[in-house]
Amino acid sequence: MEALRLRPHPYLLRRGVGACIAFFTPAFAVLYFLTIPDGPWWAVTVAQVIVSLMFAYSIVSYVRLGVWVTHDAIAERGFFGVTQRFARDELGPIVFVNTYHGGWVDTVPQLFITDPNGKQLIRLRGQFWSRDTMQTVMSTLDVPLTEIDHPVSNSELHATYPGLLYWFERRPVAAALAFAGILIAGCAILYGLLVLLGRTN
Repeated sequence: MEALRLRPHPYLLRRGVGACIAFFTPAFAVLYFLTIPDGPWWAVTVAQVIVSLMFAYSIVSYVRLGVWVTHDAIAERGFFGVTQRFARDELGPIVFVNTYHGGWVDTVPQLFITDPNGKQLIRLRGQFWSRDTMQTVMSTLDVPLTEIDHPVSNSELHATYPGLLYWFERRPVAAALAFAGILIAGCAILYGLLVLLGRTN
């Protein structure tokens, strides 16, 4: 049987491209205005080249994203190009659930492909994948299916299925502290570079 290729929502790419263009075009225009001709305009050019390469890489990576499914196997190509494939004998049950998102009103569907021990192997989130795509996986892949018939929070999901969520979802406070530390360190490095550039000019 030929594998079905499933793709994430196409509108996310359009939104991402539009947001990047809307943000970086005026940002670099202002930086060039402030640095040409006597400032470190070359640093702005280097930054623009780096951002442009990252932008192009992101577009190519998103276009190549996909899930391939047959009745006895499933494969996923992630954002960084890594493809992982799992045969039916490596799989446990599929778990389909609606989780609360952004409070206690909105919910988002999620599909988890697990190993026999209940650990997440592949995850399809409703923010990126359509419900029809999830239904296709559930109806095509010949493994047991568990459907939770009521919305649950992440803590409730973790209590019942501890192997499904990422570490930062299981420990949101630690994740927030780690993010804040990385942000502070990045700002300190950027400030140091700006001071260094100011001294060399």
